[in-house]
Amino acid sequence: MGASIALALSRRGMRVTVVDKASGPAQGSTAATSAIIRFTYSLRDSIALAWESAHMWTSLRSHVRAPAEEPVAGFVRTGMAVLEVPGLLPPDIRMDFDALSIPYEDWTTADLEWEIPGIVARRFFPPVRTDDPAFFADEPQPVTALHTPDGGYISDPVLATENFVRAARREGARFRYGAEVVGIREAGTPRWELELAEAAGGVSGGTGTRTTLRADVVVNAAGPWSSRINAMAGVGGDHGVSLTPLRQEVHTVPAESTVRRPDGSPIPALLDAGIGTYMRPEAGGQLLIGSAEPECDPLEWLGSPEEAEMRVRGAQFEAQVLRAAKRLSGVAVPNAPRGVVGVYDVASDWTPVYDRSSADGFYQAVGTSGNQFKNAPMVGELMACLIEAVESGHDHDADPVRVPLPLTGGTLGLGIFSRLRTPAATSGTVMG
Repeated sequence: MGASIALALSRRGMRVTVVDKASGPAQGSTAATSAIIRFTYSLRDSIALAWESAHMWTSLRSHVRAPAEEPVAGFVRTGMAVLEVPGLLPPDIRMDFDALSIPYEDWTTADLEWEIPGIVARRFFPPVRTDDPAFFADEPQPVTALHTPDGGYISDPVLATENFVRAARREGARFRYGAEVVGIREAGTPRWELELAEAAGGVSGGTGTRTTLRADVVVNAAGPWSSRINAMAGVGGDHGVSLTPLRQEVHTVPAESTVRRPDGSPIPALLDAGIGTYMRPEAGGQLLIGSAEPECDPLEWLGSPEEAEMRVRGAQFEAQVLRAAKRLSGVAVPNAPRGVVGVYDVASDWTPVYDRSSADGFYQAVGTSGNQFKNAPMVGELMACLIEAVESGHDHDADPVRVPLPLTGGTLGLGIFSRLRTPAATSGTVMG
């Protein structure tokens, strides 16, 4: 998010400095992303944002203007199949897809069995814990799916972030790694003063050389630290939605016979709320498995991101892999857990805040809730449009900015991403 915003602002002629307490790009939440590209959101403007961003991902080299010798992250087009269970998808999502010209297909049980080798195409709902006797109950009712053929995933989200960093640097942006923001105050002209703690060697520990950075505009894109940054700046009290860090795990298992069709192409990514997971194929015959936050599983909310244990836990690994094995017969449960731990910056309605704040010159790209990596290219553009409009005197709170969508047509209203909104009616999970 930060690198994309830096690129969009730099291209508009602004002098940009990115401050990151890590020692390099994509070492926070992005390092743990599943990087899935999908369009099944609860709100039409969220769908439109994802659709436009997907077109930017498929032409990433052009978007970041990378030279021929620079490696660029690839988009793997697998399709996305959402197994249908009661209440998962909004009833008018197909109308939204039609309005936005998003291709989709209604898959029957037979379609699922043809497209996904070894799938158990029966309806498991609601999700239950693996220690519940009902977990192994047989469900004879068949399941169907909504398939969007243009879904998929980004092959290397760390490389993708590096692509945006390099592009922003080519436009003049500066990146200060190993610099932790330890204080923010309004300072007149320029409007904001940030106190930074910079450690030797580019690794920030909150100690070391103290420096001051001054700016007329500050953008908070601090992921799970966003509430802390807002508090330093004295903003956030007018928010209609809360922001809370959430620890989650994503696991990988070998599943060569399951992740590929007979012709060798990868199976589609799966959103399977019936068992409480999402899954996608991974390079090397692996299957990636994440949680769809089923009601039966307690969520691990954190007081601060530093509380997160970054070790993959055996019990959580076993639970998610058993769920995947219930759906895909080719999945085995390995002895040793493999995966990554991430911390989401979760808004109470699982929809991001892309907005100004109550203080002039302070903006927010926060509450990304584990579902916004796919929108990063367009988030840079919409934040730049928002900042240009508000800094030119536009009253965004009264008249939300609309952003053009040049690749897919129409405009995107930023009102649903307002900090002032009443929590939106969404899935209440990472699905948004």
